[in-house]
Amino acid sequence: MSTIDNTLPAGLTRAQPMNATGGGTLDQSSFLKLMTAQIKFQDPFKPVDNQQMVAQMAQFSSVAGIAEMNQSLKNISAAFSTSRLSEASQFIGKNVLAKGDVAAMDANGLYRGEVTLTGRADKLTIELVDGKGSVVRSMTGGPIEAGAVPFAFQSTDENGQPVDLGNLKVRVSGGVPSSTATWLPVSVVGISSVGNGAVLTTPAGPIDVDAVRGVG
Repeated sequence: MSTIDNTLPAGLTRAQPMNATGGGTLDQSSFLKLMTAQIKFQDPFKPVDNQQMVAQMAQFSSVAGIAEMNQSLKNISAAFSTSRLSEASQFIGKNVLAKGDVAAMDANGLYRGEVTLTGRADKLTIELVDGKGSVVRSMTGGPIEAGAVPFAFQSTDENGQPVDLGNLKVRVSGGVPSSTATWLPVSVVGISSVGNGAVLTTPAGPIDVDAVRGVG
């Protein structure tokens, strides 16, 4: 049985397999090494096109610059998010006045809010309505001038202890309100999944910190 001699002649070494790098991308150092090798081992009868080489280098520099810019933007975005989160943390444990028509009871057993009128109202009625559509609290007054009209409803039992009626919808009639806002307790803050705005967690749901009109 014949055999194959795998012995290499003197002076020759066996080629080693190249290790693949993850991602299939070149960094700037690898690109320059590849370009240098291309020039060193070029065919003297078909030299490397200088214009083509310059174009490749310019393209790589542009891509590298964009990558560095993207990383810088990510770093800025992360720092901005951390800053916004730090600023918003001051709202934890406090009540904030935010635009919306859902009211939640505070630690004192009060449902509070504010209605802004665009004009004078001869009579204004503000009601708190539960999930079944029943009016659980109501107040009527007038005449009332244009501007911010604060309201507060007490929710306590016969012993003066707070009774939480859950989240209640604020309903306004008899005037022309431009906006309604309610006071809501803040329990947690976080970062919005859209953009880098800070979000406050309240019984009425998440509220963007930029929507806060007052703190108390």
